[in-house]
Amino acid sequence: MKRSYLVAPLLALAMALPTAVLAEDIKISILGTDGWFSEHKDGAGGGSSAGYDMMQQYMKEHPGITFDVRGVPFGELDTTQLSAVEAHQGPDIMIVNSVTVGSFIDRGYLTQMDDLIKKNGLDTKIFYPGMLGSAVYNGATFGLPIDTGTRVLYYNKKLFADAGLQPPTKWDEVLPLATKLTNKDKGIYGFVATSGERWLWLYEHAGMYALANGLHFVNDDATQCTLNQGENVKAIQFWVDMFKAGVMSQDALVTGTGAEREQSFGNNLAAMYLGGFWSADTLKADYKMEYPKDYGTVVLEGSAGVGSSTGGWIFTVSRDSKHPQEALDFIAWILGSPDRLSKFTGLMPATSGAAAMTLQGEFFEPFKKLLESPNTRHPIPLNPGLPEQAEVLRNVTQSAVLGEMTAQEAADSFCKQIEGTLFKK
Repeated sequence: MKRSYLVAPLLALAMALPTAVLAEDIKISILGTDGWFSEHKDGAGGGSSAGYDMMQQYMKEHPGITFDVRGVPFGELDTTQLSAVEAHQGPDIMIVNSVTVGSFIDRGYLTQMDDLIKKNGLDTKIFYPGMLGSAVYNGATFGLPIDTGTRVLYYNKKLFADAGLQPPTKWDEVLPLATKLTNKDKGIYGFVATSGERWLWLYEHAGMYALANGLHFVNDDATQCTLNQGENVKAIQFWVDMFKAGVMSQDALVTGTGAEREQSFGNNLAAMYLGGFWSADTLKADYKMEYPKDYGTVVLEGSAGVGSSTGGWIFTVSRDSKHPQEALDFIAWILGSPDRLSKFTGLMPATSGAAAMTLQGEFFEPFKKLLESPNTRHPIPLNPGLPEQAEVLRNVTQSAVLGEMTAQEAADSFCKQIEGTLFKK
């Protein structure tokens, strides 16, 4: 009997030991698009397979940390993330599209990161100012930027040379030059723009002009529509004037969803358009156009200086996170290293150190210049109704350029339609 009493506690202790060890293990769950932490890359998702290698390295450097990664196609990301958090089953880390961060903040689905950042010691000064503010609301940080993309003016060197013209350097030079470059008999337009897709219209057209010229669609804290106030209506009037001058194709403008820009430009049927650095790959692959031989890029200056629309991806910690500090520590491990971040993203890194490593060569200089500008940010501050607002802006601008209403009436209509979609005062 004595022997059995002795063995029983020993067995109980032996059985308890594995449990104690396992209790120290931490599994960090991640939800993003396919490609961020897998061995393959989803082109629409923005990540690179380097993230998979980083995750393996992190586990080696941090014994006891493991990962549970779920990747979904880009088109399913928003609904998948929302469904998970609404069911209180959100992961520790969510890689969120910047245009939808506002709705996550408004619903209380994200953890405030400020205390986590402070404990980790991450220096947030490494981020470009316009990027760092991309997920800050009421002074609280709800996300840290991974990457972005700035936009510039592409100009066709052949068409400019044939006309004996120099490229513009200011926004108010675009219309006069586009008029001189337009030859409808030959099917050539001075400028090509597309408004058939809401995000392209907001970020690569309307937003670009507005940011450089100090115009606002809504106020800085996204609580009030301001497009119909003062000179802000110029954000629509500029495009009305461009269309009325006949320098843009109506078909491309009204129904185009993006590809029409490179197509017209690459076939020498358009002299100028606005685009990101990724446009260069399309011009080379589909139209054999090389930089700087066939085209150049320009940063246009407006009345407020230079500026660009930005988008990109954001690291967030969900409200359901079981390991928020460990999640932030992993995020900071990637973002705080220029080398790791430059490899992690396929876009323009959100920190100057990583951007310096990634964006090398003359071609990237205009894009890098824009990253440094205080006017480089989201054209409409992030808020819960941003997707709806982008669609409304596209619709009212189209009505204005087609003469169905004035620019002022379009701005009034925009403000009326987006009532209730902004943050509450």
